[in-house]
Amino acid sequence: MSLRLPWSRNPLKINDITSSLKKVWGTQESEARCKLATAYRLTHFFGWDDLIYGHLTLKVPGTQHILINPFGLHYNEVTASSLVKIDLAGNVIDKGTSNFSFQRTGYVIHSAIHESRSDLNALMHIHSRAGVGVACSVDKMVPMCQHSVFIEPVSYHPFRGIVTQESEKTELAENFLAPSKCLLMKNHGLLTGGATIEEAFSRMYNFHTVCQAYVDAGYTHRPVPPEKILSEDIIEMSVKAAASMDGEHFGMMDFAALARQLDSAGYETGYPHP
Repeated sequence: MSLRLPWSRNPLKINDITSSLKKVWGTQESEARCKLATAYRLTHFFGWDDLIYGHLTLKVPGTQHILINPFGLHYNEVTASSLVKIDLAGNVIDKGTSNFSFQRTGYVIHSAIHESRSDLNALMHIHSRAGVGVACSVDKMVPMCQHSVFIEPVSYHPFRGIVTQESEKTELAENFLAPSKCLLMKNHGLLTGGATIEEAFSRMYNFHTVCQAYVDAGYTHRPVPPEKILSEDIIEMSVKAAASMDGEHFGMMDFAALARQLDSAGYETGYPHP
């Protein structure tokens, strides 16, 4: 899937942080806001958004605060300054520049994982069509294409209804343990994590692509034939090869290239290109 940007005479710029706001938030938080808002906009342009639902979060560097979307804004409306800053107890630290607060469902899901997984500074949770299709029909995913290399091992969480109760946080944390960075939320959607928002986005791109392959190949209503499943040896070798190409900077080159496309189209991401 490639990024296809619609033409717009007056695109809503992503980096709308004024000099006065930058003094309040500082360079690191301002940069984090630009990166996360860029990820929201990319999620929309890739067609993974679900009206105003789903959530992407990013820890503010050096803190236990997270940035989350204002619940009520479309992903195409989210900007760097509008993001809401909350702590892991759900208290609003900074409401941003919009008139909206955050959604409790997003807080419960994301805080559960941010609390239990110190290695994951960024999380993405989406309800893409292919992702929901697989979440509703596949008990356990198997590696069956090259993109599978970048999502293994996949974890699973059962559907308990719309997530609003903090009592579900324990089970969520228990079902998403390291080293897994991809969680299939049964009958619900997809969730990925990363040390950076770039990594979380790249994991999601691959996760969604594998789900789309399941749908396209008809494996949502019949098992993947054994001969089509990649062997553990091939997966292990491929994971090592991928790590040698990208290492700890997983997804950064991909994300930067997408941010440049947004910048070229006038969206002014504020992404810190080298």
